[in-house]
Amino acid sequence: MISAALVGLLATGPALAKSALFTLPLVSGSTETVAFGINNSNTITGFWLNSSSIEEGFVGPDDGSNYTTFQVTADPGTQPRGINDRGYITGLDNEATGVPTEYLPFERTPKGTITDVTMGGTALNYLIQGINTKGIFTGNYENSSSVNIGYTGKKAMFTNAIKLKGIKNTGTAGRGIDDAGDIVGWYLDSSAVEHGFLLSGGKATTIDDPNGVTTLEGINNKGTISGLYTDTSSNRHGFTYDIATKTFTEIKIKGATFVEVWGINDLGNVAVDQVASTGTIGYIYCPVAKNCPAAALAGSGQPPVLRHPVRNLLPSLR
Repeated sequence: MISAALVGLLATGPALAKSALFTLPLVSGSTETVAFGINNSNTITGFWLNSSSIEEGFVGPDDGSNYTTFQVTADPGTQPRGINDRGYITGLDNEATGVPTEYLPFERTPKGTITDVTMGGTALNYLIQGINTKGIFTGNYENSSSVNIGYTGKKAMFTNAIKLKGIKNTGTAGRGIDDAGDIVGWYLDSSAVEHGFLLSGGKATTIDDPNGVTTLEGINNKGTISGLYTDTSSNRHGFTYDIATKTFTEIKIKGATFVEVWGINDLGNVAVDQVASTGTIGYIYCPVAKNCPAAALAGSGQPPVLRHPVRNLLPSLR
């Protein structure tokens, strides 16, 4: 809990009013509640840990006032990853095994119907994440040669593989998609090193934070990408990236060395988590403080520390 004086600064102080970061309210009975997806109504989806330390899904407003929990009952774990403005949710189940080829991607309708994703009638593995208002989602599966194949789909079915024309790679994965069909994600180079990519209008561009190995996780309709990089000590750092200015801005949490950034909405609000020895803590970061729920800020808000913006230094690989 923060002091009343700090709450006042969040409301009036110019240094803190520009942006805000708040801890997600826990799902009742959980020890961890983490969001991956956030839509333009600030409805979030993600996972919570039950008493058996199994991940279950949840969806609801980011102030925690009306969470709905759900689980794919045939499998030991459920991890939602994305949500669109119509309430469709994407994710994976059976994630408790820790084996990607045993993950099962799913799509959940606003009425709660969950369907595994298929290609030609056969269930795919791994996960799907970003989903736009047209219901087009993106993700990846592993083929029989253990190669990651990025793809798009709709209505719980595979539609097209992702092709990064001009970028040599040994595997791809889609992670975010906007309403124009622009896709972000990651690809592996010939040394199996991950790089972020943006696929827009058929043109593929590498986007790498110069501070480490980069993965892009989300994209909104305003030209902002969310993602993370891994440094040489294997710590993760979350950021947003402005496509127009080619500028990264890191989202830091005081005292944290392992911060992950996931989905982003058109307000620029981002799903964030901090991984520590005591567990994972979920947050929402709002670049404009008034777009954060007042009750959540009063309960657990803290100002983020932003690294000086860094421009993308790595050109597209051709």
